[in-house]
Amino acid sequence: MMIRAKNTKKEAQAKETRKKILNAAVRLFARHGYHQTTIADLATAVGMTSGAVFYHFPSKEALLEAVVEWLSRGMREYSDIANRAEAGSIEVVEEILVVMCQHFNRNPEATISLAALATEFAGSNHPMEARLKDVYDGFVHSFTRILENNPRISNPRAASIAFVGSVQGIAIQGLLRKNDDTIDELAHGLLTMFEKW
Repeated sequence: MMIRAKNTKKEAQAKETRKKILNAAVRLFARHGYHQTTIADLATAVGMTSGAVFYHFPSKEALLEAVVEWLSRGMREYSDIANRAEAGSIEVVEEILVVMCQHFNRNPEATISLAALATEFAGSNHPMEARLKDVYDGFVHSFTRILENNPRISNPRAASIAFVGSVQGIAIQGLLRKNDDTIDELAHGLLTMFEKW
């Protein structure tokens, strides 16, 4: 019984360390990009040695995969909101924006890290480019379905993709203008654009 308790504590510590490394990677990838961030940079950010980071993630690529998987959960949360809706409405858009603002307020870099990685890998033909498209496409598919009942939208898929870009743009502007406008004010500004002119 004592050995199991010791293993459970050790597993919990390892899980917490992995989470700390992932959070630091998300911040660094958002600010400096994947290719410009070294394992040494990451180790310094979390107060560990490079070897300790490699203990938890066997390669920088494995860390990138873990970061994208973690970030994809946020996109799935947005998709879940759209999937629960029977039809599109301003309320659905507002709910997605509220969740985005909550994510941003908890961890601003996580909100823009996916966009930073997508920018960095776009056009690279690297397998990560396809993986990132898949992460976005889950949401685009769900949001497209609920936009199809809006008679003012002629191309729901294009509108869905533009919406993703707008939401990520809000997050980037939220970091850039954190002393001017709150993320909630910026999201409300976008929401008002969905209202009938």
